[in-house]
Amino acid sequence: MNQTTSMPVHATLLVAPACPHCPKMKQALSNLSEQGKLASLDIVDISTDLARAEQLGVRSVPWLKLNALELQGAHTDEEINYWLEQAALEEGRQVLFDSLLSVGQIAQVESMLRRHPDGMSDLLVLFANQDRQINVRIGASAVLEALQGSGLLEQVVEELGQYTQSKQASTRIDACHVLSFTLHPAAVEFLTSALNDADTEVAEVARESLEELAEQGFA
Repeated sequence: MNQTTSMPVHATLLVAPACPHCPKMKQALSNLSEQGKLASLDIVDISTDLARAEQLGVRSVPWLKLNALELQGAHTDEEINYWLEQAALEEGRQVLFDSLLSVGQIAQVESMLRRHPDGMSDLLVLFANQDRQINVRIGASAVLEALQGSGLLEQVVEELGQYTQSKQASTRIDACHVLSFTLHPAAVEFLTSALNDADTEVAEVARESLEELAEQGFA
């Protein structure tokens, strides 16, 4: 029987003296630390350490990082405990991305990925999962498009290419479309193969993506 691996959670909380919500967040995290639920807790006052905020891309406080999960704004004790549980799981970042995209927080997901490219595979899981809410999948596609030219899509060309072989035509269509954003020669092989897809819409999107890559000198 498979068991979900649980990881120790390291927390970083950014606060400021004038922030009305920071004391409550600070107390909640301190309580969790005293209860042994956190492997470490680092509380940073950005009024005296602005460089840390800039390094983390933080523009407002409170701001909380639990392992790979970054949470903006005030959160209740219940919410903090929930995200603490998610942060201890390998799929926790997928859950966070799903939550953010479901409410249109595309820019926040994009920002996180630019700082932490290792989360790209987590985004692709949502992008390709047809059981997710439509706004989550649309949001995932929007993030991928926003990352065009960043170099981050290059590392997931193979994963996107594999989705062109999905059993679901809608996933194959989406994958063919996003492959045009990669601006990578490896995308051409997958798209060329998709030209022979039994679904005419998949083949058409593959053709359009090849034309877009050709215009950029990649086909």
